[in-house]
Amino acid sequence: MRAILTTLILIGLLIEKLDAADKNKPLPKPLRALLITGGCCHDYAKQKDILQQGLERRINIKIDHIHSPDKSTKPPLAIYGNPDYAKDYDLVIHDECSAGINDPKVIAGVLAPHKKGIPGVNLHCAMHSYRFGNFRAPVKLTDDNAKWFEYIGLQSSGHGPQRPIDIKFENGVPFITKGVKNWTTEKEELYNNIQVLPTAKIIARGEQGKSKAVVAWTNNYHGTRVFSTSLGHNNVTVADARYLNLVARGILWATQKENWSVIQPKGESFDLSSKPKPASQKKNHKAVASVPKSAATGAKATASSEEKNKNNFASNAIDGKPSTRWCAQSGGSGQWLQVELKEPSDVENIRIIWEKTNAAYSYIVEFSSNGKDWKTIVDQSKNKEVKQITAHKVDAKDAKFFKIIFMGASTGVWGSLWEFEAHAGALPELPRKVMKAAENASNKSANGFSGVKAPDGFKVNLFVAPPEVNYPVCLTAAATGEVFVGIDEQGSLGKEKGRGRVVRCIDTDGDGKADQVNTFAKMDHPRGLIYDNGKLWVLHPPFLTLYEDTNKDGVADKQKRLIEGISTDYVSKRGADHTTNGIRMGIDGWIYIAVGDFGFTKAVGADGRVLSRRGGGIVRVRPDGTDMEIYCWGLRNILDACIDPYLNIFTRDNTNDGGGWNVRFSHIMQSAEYGYPSWYKNFPEEIFPALKDYGGGSGCGGMFYHDTRWPKPYSHGAYTCDWGLSAVFLHNPPANGPTFDAHQETFLTISRPTDIDVDASGRMYVASWHGGKFAYGGPNVGFVVQVIPEGFKPEPFPDTTKIDDMTLFELLIGPSQQQNLHSQFELLRRGPSAARTAKLNALATSKAVPLAGRVAAIFTLKQLNGVKAQADLLKLAADPEVGEFALRALTDRKGELKGLTKDVFVNALDSTNARVRTQALISLGRLNDASAAVAMLPHATAPQLTKTPAQNEPNPDGVIPHIATRALVALKPVDTLLNALNGSHSATALSVLKYIHDDKVVAALTARAAENPDPSTLTTLVRLFHREGSYTEGWWGTRPDTTGPYFAREKWNASDQIETALKIGMANASSNTVAIIKKQLIKHKVSISGLHLHEKMAKKMPLNTVSGSASKKFRKLEIQCVDGIKFNIEKFTAKTGENLALVLVNKTNMPHNLVITEPGAYEKVGAASISMLNDPKAADNHYVPNLSSVITSTYVVQPQGSHTLYFTVPKTPGKYPFLCTFPGHWQLMKGVMEVKK
Repeated sequence: MRAILTTLILIGLLIEKLDAADKNKPLPKPLRALLITGGCCHDYAKQKDILQQGLERRINIKIDHIHSPDKSTKPPLAIYGNPDYAKDYDLVIHDECSAGINDPKVIAGVLAPHKKGIPGVNLHCAMHSYRFGNFRAPVKLTDDNAKWFEYIGLQSSGHGPQRPIDIKFENGVPFITKGVKNWTTEKEELYNNIQVLPTAKIIARGEQGKSKAVVAWTNNYHGTRVFSTSLGHNNVTVADARYLNLVARGILWATQKENWSVIQPKGESFDLSSKPKPASQKKNHKAVASVPKSAATGAKATASSEEKNKNNFASNAIDGKPSTRWCAQSGGSGQWLQVELKEPSDVENIRIIWEKTNAAYSYIVEFSSNGKDWKTIVDQSKNKEVKQITAHKVDAKDAKFFKIIFMGASTGVWGSLWEFEAHAGALPELPRKVMKAAENASNKSANGFSGVKAPDGFKVNLFVAPPEVNYPVCLTAAATGEVFVGIDEQGSLGKEKGRGRVVRCIDTDGDGKADQVNTFAKMDHPRGLIYDNGKLWVLHPPFLTLYEDTNKDGVADKQKRLIEGISTDYVSKRGADHTTNGIRMGIDGWIYIAVGDFGFTKAVGADGRVLSRRGGGIVRVRPDGTDMEIYCWGLRNILDACIDPYLNIFTRDNTNDGGGWNVRFSHIMQSAEYGYPSWYKNFPEEIFPALKDYGGGSGCGGMFYHDTRWPKPYSHGAYTCDWGLSAVFLHNPPANGPTFDAHQETFLTISRPTDIDVDASGRMYVASWHGGKFAYGGPNVGFVVQVIPEGFKPEPFPDTTKIDDMTLFELLIGPSQQQNLHSQFELLRRGPSAARTAKLNALATSKAVPLAGRVAAIFTLKQLNGVKAQADLLKLAADPEVGEFALRALTDRKGELKGLTKDVFVNALDSTNARVRTQALISLGRLNDASAAVAMLPHATAPQLTKTPAQNEPNPDGVIPHIATRALVALKPVDTLLNALNGSHSATALSVLKYIHDDKVVAALTARAAENPDPSTLTTLVRLFHREGSYTEGWWGTRPDTTGPYFAREKWNASDQIETALKIGMANASSNTVAIIKKQLIKHKVSISGLHLHEKMAKKMPLNTVSGSASKKFRKLEIQCVDGIKFNIEKFTAKTGENLALVLVNKTNMPHNLVITEPGAYEKVGAASISMLNDPKAADNHYVPNLSSVITSTYVVQPQGSHTLYFTVPKTPGKYPFLCTFPGHWQLMKGVMEVKK
């Protein structure tokens, strides 16, 4: 009743005010307006009511709604597809946020009423709706993507943070600005201006700090009046009387009702909070673990707003629980969370755990000592990286307050986070359970097929689902369209046998849905599939098996084991979560196997070849199971290899649950070492650099898709599935020298994707583990979708066994990578011939053939003709466009190197093309000709960088030195490396020698350290003290020891020699060198008992010393210690009973002494000096053995010092040896005192 009464009073007020000067005039007919609201990032549910009430109170208008509660950038508004949606209306008010609606036909329909003359009023996000193409660059009115901007009259592409805007009005349209005063909004978004079109007139400008932009204007749209303002993000602005007055005057101007009045309602107020939505009944989840305590834990938290109806309060962000969160009450940027610490702290590290795993969050972090003066310490306002857990090193001295300002997110989600940490010291690692809790909470709202979202212009079909197909862990698409799906009901941790199989799915009528499904073969734990012409290669750890359908009835009737033991017994003990996984075939004919870090203790190929390796990486093998070899190593738990037409490989790795190894996107090169787990933390300069660290997630299957029939940028890129982020990502990494730069964007939003593939007709298939966990949990788990571009008509791929050679060659160089591969299969089946060789050479040399086709021709030529292809490939190696691929083909199989010399590869090291140099180094490493090492060594020199990249950052300049080092290690050119130690590449030679456990290397370095105990030589000996132990059993777990450089470190036959060399070297070394080697010993986990240093002696002894009595007359004799660890004289003569003053002068940089022994006691005393390395009193005794055969000795003389020894020569004639007994010197520093009468 009260609401009715209020409405009647307002109507009465309006009637009284309107045309009050002449009450006898009839009331004008109200304007009929259509208000359109809905979409992303705004509280439209409330704002539509505020606008309707506020405007109807001010002017004679009746407003109808078209509203969508959808929160995406593609709200399904009823106006779409209906160009007559504004029929019978005087005005359309656009207040929708439809940035994702980019279909020109739909946009034309939205504009249709305005083209017919119906005026428009546009509020806030309407400026950013209906955009497509390059809308960030100034458009021309003739451009296809300029239609909406032409109507608006201004082009805008983005906005800044939510902060107050100072509005200053101009007199561009006097009716609208008459009597209006400048004002300052509450927090608002200032939309940028790419350009103001000539048809527009400016009404007001806004200033936000240093940023300025037009915020209100009119436009002449082919004679139709249009008013717009970019203000109106928050409810408080929309409900501001000054804003409503501005919009009301804009409406009257647009509808040419300037003679109408605008009244000012008295006592006007609005409810600014949306109606609470009914809370769904949810179980209370217990906190799985606690976030590490920090200065923020339990502090005071406030926020710009709170989603109170869901209990998402500000205090949740600092309660240490990863399952409770703060969330703003509405979307859009500018929402903030403020934390007031209990006491000021010098904070060095902060960490934010955002709500969603699949969003790129934009934000700013500020700190203050007093809550008034703020300083920005993190600016991620332009962040595009998808990352749930974000850590930042900061310098926040005396910090009392922190403020996290949410600027937006790539998926349109609201400002919301699970936890904020502020640490005064180092950033502690997050417990695995914390990361899992945050990830699981993020994904708990993921739905099934209805939640699958593809980019605009793509169609998604539900291809197959339970009960026909469930638990799809991997899939492969035949060239001809059949889809083979690997089903493992045991998931990653189940161990029950008999729950795995591969099913064949066929879409017989082309409607995008499988209508025939049958079991092709049964096996446990299928993880990777490749199919061609009745043959299905299945990786099902610990086996790689070829299943064959010989009678083409759709069921395998023959099988052959290709590899046994390509995993460990942990598959049966733990499950298959870290086992060998996906397989992919390259155009080089190799099957590439993604190896999880179970590794394999004894993998046996079909030819009897045996491999054993702890950890993860990539192994490759020929299709018949022969020539198995390690391709690269040091990855954690990759599930697939994405191989492009040029044999570049990319992987998406898994995290080690907070241990610093996150989801890494890597460029994979042959022979490269990626560093997990033993190098990446403490030896990061030795690893092949990752392209990007994407934080949390869980990488699964992937592929590289090259098919020019698809639209760009989707026609050439790596596609990676992330189970944890529920997304398929597209990577189009641009080339950078020998490697690439990172790129990632979301291609498909899909619940827990596991694998992806495409057929030769261009139909993509993606498997989802939706509803599943880590083992069997019921039948309704997972599905497979088909994705194709809209309007794309897949052309059937022919039966390659029934077409002629010329058609095969056309497919070999055709637009699709899958066509290239499967036509190659058939050409190889047909075997070599002179005609095929000639045709392949012609294709490989033709500049008219696409590069992918030329590469396919090169590797088909090599596989057809084997070693006989060398002459043709050597010619192709001189072609700058395909030279790198010819070099690779020449050394691709180690059993086909006969007659191949190093020359072409050594010459290629001078190429200006970094990719050619890189491949030449890889090939030389495989050629096994150590004489090439002299030419290779300079390329292993570490780059001089202004900033050393972190272990998870890219380093393009480090790629060639890394590959050169690995190639040299493969060759083991010991003599070349040792000879280089005295030249300009000494440091580089040592950097290679540290990987070569060889007796000759240790002997040479021992002698070098004895002569000159420099830090580099001693560090190399420290590195060689241990070697990696053999792998026969066990597994290192999800969080292995990352100390390095060896995981299972063990001594070898030269360790004792190295121990002695280190003791001698440390005793001889300078104090600076000693300090360095102490750190290296700790870093390398080398413990040597009795490692006593000369530092104690150096502190006790003055530079120049004297021993003995000088009361008698003495003959002076000077002996010098000189470089090369020797005395300057090796013999002197003395008379029996003579008094000598022997002056020992040390001109070297290491300590020495001089000891005179009885005749024949040289060996005995010298050997005793070695045992003194373990004597704690050796330094006190000047390293002089306590033997009766020692006649006399000097003190230890420090570098550049001297010692005078006064003694009486023995009375018995003879040859008395003298030597230096400082550890390690006795065999080099020696001589004879010949005593005569």
